Amino acid sequence: MNKMADNTSPIISGVRDDSTRPLVVKNLWFRYPTSSNWVLRGVNLSVGPGEVVLIVGASGSGKTTLLRSLTGVGSWIYRGEAVGEVLLGGRRIEELAIEDLRRLVQVVNQNVYTHFIEHVVKSDLYNTSIAIHGVDRGRKMFWKVVNIFKLEKLLKKKFFELSGGQLRRAAIAKAMLWDPSVVILDEPLMWLDDEGLEEVRELITTLKSMGKSIVIFEHRFVSLLKLASSVYLLKSGVLKMMNHEQLRYPRDISLKVLVKSDEDTGVGSLDSYVELLGVRDVWFKYDRSEDWLLKGVNLTASSRNSTIAIYGLNGSGKSTLLKLIAGYLSPSKGRIERSSRIKTIYIPQNIYLFFTEESLKREFEVTCSKYLEREICLEIGVKKLRSLGVDVELDASPFNLSWGQAVRAAISIATSVGSDTILLLDEPFTGLTYADRLSLASLLNSINSPKVITVSNRETISLIQPAKIYEIRSGLLFDFNSEVDLEVITAAEKCRELGM
Repeated sequence: MNKMADNTSPIISGVRDDSTRPLVVKNLWFRYPTSSNWVLRGVNLSVGPGEVVLIVGASGSGKTTLLRSLTGVGSWIYRGEAVGEVLLGGRRIEELAIEDLRRLVQVVNQNVYTHFIEHVVKSDLYNTSIAIHGVDRGRKMFWKVVNIFKLEKLLKKKFFELSGGQLRRAAIAKAMLWDPSVVILDEPLMWLDDEGLEEVRELITTLKSMGKSIVIFEHRFVSLLKLASSVYLLKSGVLKMMNHEQLRYPRDISLKVLVKSDEDTGVGSLDSYVELLGVRDVWFKYDRSEDWLLKGVNLTASSRNSTIAIYGLNGSGKSTLLKLIAGYLSPSKGRIERSSRIKTIYIPQNIYLFFTEESLKREFEVTCSKYLEREICLEIGVKKLRSLGVDVELDASPFNLSWGQAVRAAISIATSVGSDTILLLDEPFTGLTYADRLSLASLLNSINSPKVITVSNRETISLIQPAKIYEIRSGLLFDFNSEVDLEVITAAEKCRELGM
């Protein structure tokens, strides 16, 4: 890699000679051309065949830059400056032609749709295999990958018809057409429900059995700990090995860790034990569908501090139920009853869809203009925004906020109108680190408003206790008993301690 001309060039320290391993990183430093600051600072890493390396870290810690460095993209595309060595199959990365690089390392992106060119699974994978290997070998490699990754039932489907887990499976299978030695998975659990998570765990096990060297960048890492050969924390550009036993096994902690004693700053108040919302025998199906998505759903919210959690897999009807409660959709049968004192505010899973204005200030002004005591509303909203650590200027565009900031801003705007509000939160924990999830759970517990929260994984349920929990399955709503998983809470606490 390029050696720096100035006196700030880091000294490359000695590292044991393990260059025969599929992936070796030796004292890697990296910075972008627009900055004099090093994003990576002396990273060392070695991954052998069949090993799984899990890399965790907060947003801004350098994970994306490290991923780019492992594939050469940081230098070739972003024109960054690198000092140190990245070895793939014992060869320095800058000495490899692009075709050699593809055969040595493959990345499966967080957004898996970026991997596919054609609409149908079989066409996309088959034509790619032929392009890589030629007709005869390409056909054999295609069917080998189909069999290994159990794609037979998916071949005739279009990609938009696949579940999140199935999409990951197809994307990993496509990467395997190159038969790389190293596989990098970027946030493979993003947006996945429990079913998709298990699919990805199975895929990682399959890759291990194939002898692949696997590097995983993941915020939601608890379910992957038992698969990991080693775990590293990337913080301020420094990669440090962790003892992942301390993340895996819970300490003796109390659920009180989730609850803050913030005073209620809402406008007005609600009497406890007064029914505020009633979902009465609600049935729903979309116009062109023959199947009922919801079947006779009944639900009530009655206390100002009540939290209702609705657990279900993706596509089970959770978001539809929230939209019915919010009034965006009308039941096909049955009715939604709301107290005349109550406002409902829906916060969608894609948090940026919540915003409509050019600045945070305008978001508050438009929301508060709909209700009484506008000035108090504005004051409360901005105070809440600052208390949640969103320190950007009020003139800033909400669309330029990070995901975590946007979630906090949306909740600040929604709660500024007072406690006479039912918050409808659609998968609010998606895309957040464990530390951010713990903070969000504490925030939600401190808000004196009824809340209906949808979740697609059991991990999150552990963070939003106490709550009345339901499961939505086959269009029906069932009581759901879920034990608190202290392992998840411990991991969240540890992440917060580590600043991630």
